[in-house]
Amino acid sequence: MPGSNSSVSINALLQKTEHYDKDERYMATSDLCEVIKRYSSSGSSHHQQQQSSYEGYGKVDAATERRICTAVLSLLKDKSNDVQAVAVKTLGVLLTTVQEEQVLEIAESLTDQVLDSSKSELRDVYAIGLRTLCKTVPAPMGDRVSQRLVIRLLEGMSSTDENISLASLDILTDLISRFGATAASLTRQHEPILNKSLQQLNSTSHLIRKRAGNAIGCLSGVLSDTLLVRMVESLLSQIERGADTRALMRTMCTVAGVVGHRLGKTQIDRILPIFLSFCKTDDALTGDDEDDRMIDDEDDQEAMSRQNEVRESCFNGFESFVLKSHVELIQPHLDKIVQAALAYMSYDPNYSYGSDEDEEEDQGDNEDEDDYEDEFEDEDDEDEDDDDSWKVRRASIRALTAVVESQKHNPSLLWNKEYEVRLNKSTTVASALVGRFKEREENCRVDVIDCFTKLLSVTVSASANGVISLAPSTKEDDMDTADGCVVVVIDFRTKYASALVKACEKLLSGRKGGDRSKSSALALLSTLCRAPGGIGGATEINSVFDHVKTFLSGGSSTPGDGLSHHQAAISKSLKLEALSLVRIMLSCNMHDPVCVKNGLHNMLLDDLYLAVKEQWYKVIAEALRVLTEVPKFFVTGYTGSEDPSIKKEEMSSVATTLYKAIEPLLAASDVDQEIKECALSASASLLSSLHSSLTEDQMSSMLSLLLEKLGNETTRIAAIKTLSAIASASDKESMVDDAIKLAPIFGEAISIMASFLKQQSRTLKQNSLEAMNVVITNHGIEDPALSDGVLFSSILSDLAALIADSDLHLSHLSMRVCISTLRVCSACGPAIKTQVLPPALVLSTSSLLQEPALESLLKLLEQMIVSDAVDFTVLFAMLKDKSTAEESLGKHAIANLAKCIGVITAATTVENRHKVLSELLQFLENARSPSDSVEIRQVVLNLLISGNLGRVVDYNSMDSFVDRIKNIYLAYFDSSSEEIKHAAAYALGRAAIGSRSLLLPAIVDKLENSDQKKQYLLLTALREFIQCQLKSNKDCLPESIPVILPHLLNHTSDPEEGARTMVAECLGLLASVKEFPMLQKLQQLVKDHSDIKAEGGHIAADDADSKKNALICWTAVTSVKHAIASKGSVPDLAESMPVFIDLLKQEEVSVRNASLLMIYSSVHHMPQLVSSFLRDIMPTLYEVAGLKLTRIVDLGPFKHTVDDALPMRKSAMSVFATCLEKLPGSMDIAAFMPVLASALGDLEDVQLQAHHIVITVTQKYPTYLVTALDNFIPALETMFMDKTFKRKTNNKTGTELERAKEWIKSGLRALLAMSKLEGPMANRRFSTLVERVKGDAKFRPMLDAIDGL
Repeated sequence: MPGSNSSVSINALLQKTEHYDKDERYMATSDLCEVIKRYSSSGSSHHQQQQSSYEGYGKVDAATERRICTAVLSLLKDKSNDVQAVAVKTLGVLLTTVQEEQVLEIAESLTDQVLDSSKSELRDVYAIGLRTLCKTVPAPMGDRVSQRLVIRLLEGMSSTDENISLASLDILTDLISRFGATAASLTRQHEPILNKSLQQLNSTSHLIRKRAGNAIGCLSGVLSDTLLVRMVESLLSQIERGADTRALMRTMCTVAGVVGHRLGKTQIDRILPIFLSFCKTDDALTGDDEDDRMIDDEDDQEAMSRQNEVRESCFNGFESFVLKSHVELIQPHLDKIVQAALAYMSYDPNYSYGSDEDEEEDQGDNEDEDDYEDEFEDEDDEDEDDDDSWKVRRASIRALTAVVESQKHNPSLLWNKEYEVRLNKSTTVASALVGRFKEREENCRVDVIDCFTKLLSVTVSASANGVISLAPSTKEDDMDTADGCVVVVIDFRTKYASALVKACEKLLSGRKGGDRSKSSALALLSTLCRAPGGIGGATEINSVFDHVKTFLSGGSSTPGDGLSHHQAAISKSLKLEALSLVRIMLSCNMHDPVCVKNGLHNMLLDDLYLAVKEQWYKVIAEALRVLTEVPKFFVTGYTGSEDPSIKKEEMSSVATTLYKAIEPLLAASDVDQEIKECALSASASLLSSLHSSLTEDQMSSMLSLLLEKLGNETTRIAAIKTLSAIASASDKESMVDDAIKLAPIFGEAISIMASFLKQQSRTLKQNSLEAMNVVITNHGIEDPALSDGVLFSSILSDLAALIADSDLHLSHLSMRVCISTLRVCSACGPAIKTQVLPPALVLSTSSLLQEPALESLLKLLEQMIVSDAVDFTVLFAMLKDKSTAEESLGKHAIANLAKCIGVITAATTVENRHKVLSELLQFLENARSPSDSVEIRQVVLNLLISGNLGRVVDYNSMDSFVDRIKNIYLAYFDSSSEEIKHAAAYALGRAAIGSRSLLLPAIVDKLENSDQKKQYLLLTALREFIQCQLKSNKDCLPESIPVILPHLLNHTSDPEEGARTMVAECLGLLASVKEFPMLQKLQQLVKDHSDIKAEGGHIAADDADSKKNALICWTAVTSVKHAIASKGSVPDLAESMPVFIDLLKQEEVSVRNASLLMIYSSVHHMPQLVSSFLRDIMPTLYEVAGLKLTRIVDLGPFKHTVDDALPMRKSAMSVFATCLEKLPGSMDIAAFMPVLASALGDLEDVQLQAHHIVITVTQKYPTYLVTALDNFIPALETMFMDKTFKRKTNNKTGTELERAKEWIKSGLRALLAMSKLEGPMANRRFSTLVERVKGDAKFRPMLDAIDGL
């Protein structure tokens, strides 16, 4: 606080704190707290004295501050508990505002009081005050506060007074938690604190042992590796000596939860066997055991309680280790952990569950169900204080849940592997969990169901990824193949699905448990819907619908209506979850539509109708979502053998019921926004599927309401989507001869949506354009009154305004609407010409134009010609003029313009087409040597036009045209302009599509008789031919392969990399033709030329054979890369993959790098191809990531160092980054951490990749990074050194400077991502680096830029 004269008001408050009336003291202290709080929140520093900060209390000087501190400390020993409480609250606020010296005085004063043995009555209050100080004192004061407190607290821990020891331990734990890693005075005392805490574990007081364990757990997070190992060894040694195992085991489990990821193999291999020794499966008794060992003596009961406490701690430790430790370290012990958890999941020695037969008999007994429930609950209440075995069961279930999480990438073993539990019984994890749904204790039962739900969820996800198959096995070894890859088959439908549904039925029936169990059962059934086959057949569907009906009707029951007590007490949340289950059942497409339809009609539809009348808006909205899914089942849910009249009557009844449920909510204006949107979705479904079953009045009413919602600002986007859904409904979906008619609202709806195009909201415009296109396409010709084109012409001006390269997506959508408009109404052609054509012509020469806007523009221009909206000669002249009117047209614009001219020429009459081609041919023959840029542009344009026309026009039908155009293309290969040469190659390849019989042989023949430059152009033409053939007529390509392939194979060893790249692209494209065994030929090519001698990565200058073999292998593996990128056949690629992956072992640099790039392409595009190989090749990839092949190049005046392995290191890092995204289970993350740390110290390009990977690891595998943190720090420190910054930024300008800054920002992002994890900031070296970087002025602008993203 600022130093100044004290205010009279402050003095008054201080005087009142000494008033004899406790109420006055309380109010004065509370007011004083508010004054200090307002000052603290005002943001005033100690040097800024703002009168307004005190709200009329005046400025406060140092003396008054001291008086306030003294008063608050005095109030801590007030006789009134209320005054003490408000004094503690005031102290917490006060510590953030006073000077550091006063904070230290307060700390010492409170410490004196806590450690004073004569202050036992108020010690708890002083301890709370001191703990408040530790939690609220400003961070910069932490070091000095710790220095004053830690020695005295250590003395307090040794006190003979138990209360002083407990208070000291609590305060020290808070102090370590806040400043254990950052305060130097505290870090120097880690060893004394550890020694004293370990001593306290041997105390005779149970409370002291427990608090000491908490302190050790907190301390373990900030200890150095040396002290951590020493602490673990000490704990394990005491456990092995048979000391007080409860405290030691509890402490060890706490340590495992905090720093389990930092423990190495040696420690874990000692800890887990000790834990397992306390969880022997033979001791997991149940009440159904025939040889049950009864425990009657009170001493034995106490011993059992102690054992249960230790077992609970052990399973908590298992959970921590499985979740936080490295998978590789836990894997050897995982089976034993699972075995113990399965045994103790059933550990219930004081209760007998009876046999399954007894349970089945009891299931039908409904008369005494409530009495049974009450008796069951009373029994639980009586045993709750004596029986603590449920805690062991709960801990074991949570350990199993951790195992499920750790195996989420491939959970097949949890379904198929048998574990021997006890009494010579074996079971799988999945079966054991289903069998424990009968658990009597609510918390444990919920955990069991949630654990199985998680297992099922990760299994469905793994099935979607192709790792396992949820289908009946047809092989004894439970293995199958999919896409050439081996997967594990789980016979889920036969073994588990039916049992799951039955188990959930028991839980939903109310015989056991409360709402939490029912909620978990509903969640499990929802997850089951995602599995193949869903819940099951008609019996299972009807059973689930019956229970949902009970839930929906339970809340509305009244006394005396005959419903059971549990039905009347159904909670709103259960209703919501039940409705959500039904919605998922209807939308998952896993159930027979006939069974679903029958169940809905016979059991549930009336209750769904009543559900929309509930009071809670969430239930209403969810009920509407369910009703949205209903109509389709009354369209597809018929077998075809039904009586047509009965079917029609049923559909009409359902449609009327749905209309009565939806229409009132659709018309309501005073309901929640969510209800409005759901009502619109439900109306769309009803009108799309059952509109023929509605009366004309009902149809008219719903369409009128839809139009009303369309004009409402809050519902217009939802209404637009609804209108689009209705308009896009197909005739098959409606199952009627005539589709829904939107003529009554068509004109007004189109006008309203067109008006939205003038709004600023891009989302509104986008949705409007999409809906307009659907509505006009499907319903634009329904109303004859619109044939005059007046309405359509009026909206074209709004559409034309959006056609611009400033927003290509909106341009694309606008042009689609224009095309639809022109197709349904040719009368709007003049408006198209005057309003739409001008912006379309401007867009045609935009350098930004690309797919899909380009495709829409081409279709629009084509439709203008087809509909005679614009005369061909006029449009042709306009487009040609664009090529000469703008001198700055680039290559991209010329290419787009050529496509536009080509598409309108192909759409016009034969006479016009011949005329254009003749003029084009004449121009190209006369302009063989263009000199200026204008002439070059015209030649390029005409060449591209001829090529685009050649795709769709057979030049063979024109007299001597083929020979002339071939000669023209080949002649332009000799042009001095690179643009012209590439345009000629592009045109030749495309023209060969229409004239394949003549031009294709000419290309391949010329390929063998040309120099290298022309060979590259001819290969470019060949690639263009193959690409276009695959897009336009893939079936004809096999006929051309015998002509193409021999020439491509001849050039696989071409010394020019550009030519080989073209060959590889061509071969990769041919590999996607299933009718031709291209991949087999590439495999053979590699096998025949795999003898490459390249010591040190380079081939000897005189080894011609190795050079040729290396070039051929490079071309082959690059071809596979292109085949993968072009989505070739997965089974064929998978079969051939081992041969190409084996090239990774080659020492030759280029072949090895090509193999890496092929692996990267596979991981990125088709992960299943290499998923089974990655574990084996990862060590090689790690080796490549650290490989360096440097050589000195003598450049005369100076020498330059070249690292030939840099491309390989970059490729390897790309593979790692993609594996983390696509195949996270394929990498040994622990082994990868040193590789990543090394990459942080590599060259800039590699560092940039490493920074990105670090950020990914912080999100997905934080524990591994925290464990290896010390390996990362040196590279980060070097990066952020002043001399590094100067070296990278000094004397740099322009692009070089921006690149340097981006490199630094990339490192900052990685550093900040690491600092946000739990653990790194406990590392003093790392935390010092972070604080230094954040406080460095030169990094501040970059940090601000990162925070602003």
